[in-house]
Amino acid sequence: MRTIIVDVDTQRDFMLEEGALFVDADAAVRLAIARVLQHAQREGTPIIGSVDSHAYDAWEFRDNGGPFARHCVKGTPGWLRVFHDVPRKTRFVAMQPVDAAVHNLVGEAHQGEGVRTQGATELAAEAVAGVGVYFEKEVYSLFSNPAAAPVVAALVEALGGVAQVRFDVLGYCTGGYCVDAAAHGLRERGYEVRVLGFATAAIGGSAGQERSSRELTHAGIEWVSRP
Repeated sequence: MRTIIVDVDTQRDFMLEEGALFVDADAAVRLAIARVLQHAQREGTPIIGSVDSHAYDAWEFRDNGGPFARHCVKGTPGWLRVFHDVPRKTRFVAMQPVDAAVHNLVGEAHQGEGVRTQGATELAAEAVAGVGVYFEKEVYSLFSNPAAAPVVAALVEALGGVAQVRFDVLGYCTGGYCVDAAAHGLRERGYEVRVLGFATAAIGGSAGQERSSRELTHAGIEWVSRP
């Protein structure tokens, strides 16, 4: 059984006290996330994930009539991942239309070769090779980025197929938010999924964590309480 780590929204605006939407969590949560990511990097376990990624005028900001303070605006310090050096290399996949295939535009690897186009297979191959592949998103689920589903499917195929792969989800936040959405999205696509509860922060504290544990378990997702 191969494991794929799914690192959800471990960004400064959520994790640091000065962050725009700081979620107060036990210090052990941050340490646990770091340890899981570091272990995955050492063992060659693929790491994918999501980053909340907004423009200045996102609909969900309060000054546009939405429920949240301005946060995770791309290009600001709060948008950055806290564990920026794990994995050592990262590919951010922007929100983009997907037709019959993924067409992720990236810069030149060699001068003069021109802009490159990465498909789902190429992005999956990067994940297998140790590059963290992170999907930018505007709402809770990483699958709101149209490129996510085909890349995840290609990654699963590269690792031997659905029966040979398990996803371990961690990060910010449970309590009905982005970690839950990622886990549900994976399970709805037929994958085996665990949520590493010890490496997640909950909105709503212990009550939020208990809600997620209960609802995710009911959906056929394993909740892991201890390392």
